[in-house]
Amino acid sequence: MKLRIPLMALVFVCVGISLGWGATTGKITGVITDAATGEPVVGVSVLVVGTNLGAQTDADGRYTIINVPVDTYTLRISSVGYSTLEVSNVAVSVDLTTYQSHTLSQQTTDIGQTIRVVAERPLVMEDKTTSVNIVTRDQLLAMPTRGFEQVVGIQNSVVRMNSNADIRQRGFREATATAPEINLRGGRPSEVAYYVDGFSQQDPLTGISTANINNNAIKEVSVTSGAFSAEYGHVASGIVQVTTNSGTKDYHGNIEVVTDQLAGQLGYDAFDQNYYSADLAGPIPGMKDAFFFVSGERRWLGDRQPSIKTYDIYTDFGLADKMDNPWRKPNNELGGWSYQGKLDFNLTPNFKLELSGNGSIDRWQQYTHSYLNPDFLEQITYSPRYKDENLGINAKVTHTLSSKAFYNLSGSYYYTSRQRGDGILFDNYAAYNRGFANPEVDQYSLFAEGDIVWAADVDTTDALEPGDPGDVVLSYAPHLFDDWFDRRSSYIGFKGDINYQITSANTIKAGFDLQRHTLRYFRDYIPTYTQGFNPENVNYYGFDSTGNTTNGGNFTNKVKHPINLGLYVQDRFEYRGLIVNGGLRFDYFDYKTDRVKNLRDPLDPNNTGNDVMDPGDLEPSEKFYRVSPRVGVSFPISDKSQMHVNYGVFYQRPDLNNLYVNYDFFAARISAGSYLPFSNPNLKPETITQYEIGLTRQLGEVTSFDVTAYYKDVKDLTQIVTIYGSPLSDYQYPVYANQDFGTIKGVDFSLDMRRNHNISMSLKYSLSYADGTGSYTQSQYNIGWKNPDGSPRQTHPLDYDQRHSLIGMFDLRTVKGEGPKLGDMYVLENTGLNVLVQLASGTPYTPTRIYDAITTASVTQEPTGEINSEHMPWTFTVDFKLERTFDFGRYQLVPYLWVRNLLDHENVLSVYEGTGEAGKTGYLTSTEGQAKSTDATELPHYHTTEGAQYAYRYDLLQNNPSNYSYPRMIMVGLRMSF
Repeated sequence: MKLRIPLMALVFVCVGISLGWGATTGKITGVITDAATGEPVVGVSVLVVGTNLGAQTDADGRYTIINVPVDTYTLRISSVGYSTLEVSNVAVSVDLTTYQSHTLSQQTTDIGQTIRVVAERPLVMEDKTTSVNIVTRDQLLAMPTRGFEQVVGIQNSVVRMNSNADIRQRGFREATATAPEINLRGGRPSEVAYYVDGFSQQDPLTGISTANINNNAIKEVSVTSGAFSAEYGHVASGIVQVTTNSGTKDYHGNIEVVTDQLAGQLGYDAFDQNYYSADLAGPIPGMKDAFFFVSGERRWLGDRQPSIKTYDIYTDFGLADKMDNPWRKPNNELGGWSYQGKLDFNLTPNFKLELSGNGSIDRWQQYTHSYLNPDFLEQITYSPRYKDENLGINAKVTHTLSSKAFYNLSGSYYYTSRQRGDGILFDNYAAYNRGFANPEVDQYSLFAEGDIVWAADVDTTDALEPGDPGDVVLSYAPHLFDDWFDRRSSYIGFKGDINYQITSANTIKAGFDLQRHTLRYFRDYIPTYTQGFNPENVNYYGFDSTGNTTNGGNFTNKVKHPINLGLYVQDRFEYRGLIVNGGLRFDYFDYKTDRVKNLRDPLDPNNTGNDVMDPGDLEPSEKFYRVSPRVGVSFPISDKSQMHVNYGVFYQRPDLNNLYVNYDFFAARISAGSYLPFSNPNLKPETITQYEIGLTRQLGEVTSFDVTAYYKDVKDLTQIVTIYGSPLSDYQYPVYANQDFGTIKGVDFSLDMRRNHNISMSLKYSLSYADGTGSYTQSQYNIGWKNPDGSPRQTHPLDYDQRHSLIGMFDLRTVKGEGPKLGDMYVLENTGLNVLVQLASGTPYTPTRIYDAITTASVTQEPTGEINSEHMPWTFTVDFKLERTFDFGRYQLVPYLWVRNLLDHENVLSVYEGTGEAGKTGYLTSTEGQAKSTDATELPHYHTTEGAQYAYRYDLLQNNPSNYSYPRMIMVGLRMSF
């Protein structure tokens, strides 16, 4: 109670000050001097053209313009008795300072004249106190990528993991619609925070983001992978900030179409990938100083993630002629929409209101290779189907109190959901219930087959067999995808910050963020077996037992409303080139639920002899308080060299789906002997301590080199452990606990050359070592189930320990009047070629004895070496984008050719641990496998032997196209702008 009183007082003080989300602005500063004397000029006016932002120089000639939205501007610098200077192409990035120092001339011939210069982004960022990579709109549109996820994937220390392999291989990890999982600096996928215009875009239940943003709507993407400031909480490994476009005084817009259908018409492989997008911005008619921006995109992907082996596999096994398009994985499509909108109102010169929103809907299906039954190809249509929804609505007020102070006030609502079910029935939950055993597989326990009901055999001389002339099929009940869930989460959030520039050398910022969540979850692990409601199969809260949402419920299934609060203060100090960013953050986590009093005797903790769970067996969950210091320092070594160091402690609450459980389900499962891990509201926040040191050096006039070393100490990560009952209890069951720890270290190198003689270049190399006791929250599942005593608590390479990564980007671009000339025409003017080369070492896996790794009856593997001691093959891709700009007055037409995996290189995403190969488990060469594959029993209806049929089916199943990355993909695009 003593802590709560000052805590709430501080909250109300902060509310009185401001509210707002993650930063979306930067600042511009510099020194104006006399060109002849070098002395500072006092009283110079520095204005940001097209805005009401500006400042005047002080006695030292220094000016500072704060709260500048992310964009590219022109500065007008003027003073009586001097020439006027206009500096264009001044770029402002989120959370960073843009330095613009210039000289003014007093020469008689210059006075009254306007001198125009073009600014260039500096090769050495003076205020860089952590690792940050920035991709601007122009760079984004030139790259052979689409969407901010792909941009994030080509930065230093980023590992992209395959999350779309067969469900049995992936375990408990969920699939993603299009982009692979992102692991940043050895962290888990949920340790990366995603913001759009400063507002969080993550599902608090899982920590992942399924938000989509139209490519043309993005103004800038910023990726911070080092220690970040105290302003940011609930994130451990990195921050991705997407800033979208805003309205301007002139109307402008884009329409874009991207497709691979033209390549298909020309005889090349086509995968039915299509994007249609449009955006429009400008002033709001009839209103002064009011602007709008709207954007939308339609996506249709016939094959979400094509595989280079799809056609070969289907052809080799005689299935190509039965496919509509044998180059595409069937029933792996996606249809989606995304939309963004923003309204800006400059109510007064110092008071601005911003209303914004974004959302997306993706309906997609996941190819499941075990559903590709060669006798019942239609079975593949029942592979799992998903629906992802996102909606964010935000309001923000910015009030500039003076040239040295401003505050933000904002609130937001964010909703995200995912449904998953059978490919045909999908969300018709009641239709899953069946009166017979489903799911069914074929007689070899290989492919999904369903149930077949036969008539009496006309030919009584032989057995009832599929395909027998005397057998008549009465009906066919297909194998359904037998795992149904519906989860929905939302939050209402507020955050505040006040920024005050105390002196030209010192700026302080303070604020808070608050979120209240509403969480609902319903999962039936075996919906086809559920006769009515079976508490052993169904885990739910915020729903009733029939799958309908509810705001009520009893202690077992009531909706969850956790809250988290963060308070912070940070100070930026500058002195003679030295920049210090120091801050302190306080976090408060309240899970707002009940927890089991005694995990070792959960049903009767009070020894009453009653094993029926009731409210008396529970107690309120613990509240957690954490304080995290953070500091970053940047200082010049010379006029062309800069060094930075930083340190920070970060706390991240566990993924909320690991905290909550329905207690009817919990009681029923542990009584029956559960193999499913249980959520645990006893989990405390996960802790990461990070250190970093870096050096940036300018080499010549156009090139810079950067090297950064980092070290992370990780502890209290979530992992499965086995709980043993007390002497009065016979229970033994798995549960999540703060069990995992690890260390991550690495070095990032980058070499950047800005445009010189039409060419620009960027090279990035990462060397990293990610070691820990568990890669994901379920990494110890098999070990814990087979060996309840657990595994030795020692570190090993994590699944995303990618030791080497090399990324090169080369851009060749001409402007009007450049390039070879044919007659009076420059045939290659306004032409750009961007080439992206990626080379990476394979991620690790644990070698095992050869075993039956793919059937429904497969056993737990037996390691033959250390955990993750072997590595998959290296990956290598070359992508490019070739475009040409045509100007027609104020209109621009940009046709382009976008090719992915130009060399059609075969990249492996997943291997079988027994062989280290993507298409062979090795089981068919084992003694047991050979016995099955050489069985000479005749199968007349198949016109072959039992062994040959088994070998054919097994070989087909182990050749899963999802184990391979995409082939050469040829896309054609057309963008029209005005």
